[in-house]
Amino acid sequence: MEELLRYLTVTHTGGRRVALEDIHIAGQTIRAGEGIILPNESANRDPEVFAHPNQLDLKREGRSHVAFGFGVHLCLGQSLARLKLQVVYGTLYRRIPAPRAAVELNQISFKHDGTVYGVHELPVTW
Repeated sequence: MEELLRYLTVTHTGGRRVALEDIHIAGQTIRAGEGIILPNESANRDPEVFAHPNQLDLKREGRSHVAFGFGVHLCLGQSLARLKLQVVYGTLYRRIPAPRAAVELNQISFKHDGTVYGVHELPVTW
């Protein structure tokens, strides 16, 4: 479940900030007063934190992703969300041990038009 949270990163909008002074990041200058958007998925794909960051590895250890934010911006509901995911996935796999997509990946319509990422529908079979 933690790897799915890292890999899929449910919210893609990220933090919005305004630079208080000129800063230099990765050879780019952000001037005081300029706005920046920090997409969450960038942190979850950092090769200095995750080996092979663009690869889904369900055996990956650790919860060092920022799917629920970080620091003062940490989601207060993260414990409840994790518990709900554990119950849902546990129940699903007990009742339907081998679910799989009923259509090819290129037929699945992904939501890119809102703050929460997902699919419009996912036909499954078992």
